[in-house]
Amino acid sequence: MVNRISPADQRSEVVSSYLVAVYAGNSLPVIGIGILSGVASSAFAHVTFAVVIAALAAVAFFVGAKYAREH
Repeated sequence: MVNRISPADQRSEVVSSYLVAVYAGNSLPVIGIGILSGVASSAFAHVTFAVVIAALAAVAFFVGAKYAREH
């Protein structure tokens, strides 16, 4: 889908940026939970990252809803 909606002369840049974001989104919570588990308990690390991810999802939802109302 990302490849389809991006301009033809910028497809490689858009897809590369998308993949960087996807891999960062997958790896950063895992690394963060590992680091936080070394300092605190594993349960605390998982709950902390669950709250952070839920907050980021809520922000993305509201920004997307605002964008949809404007356009």
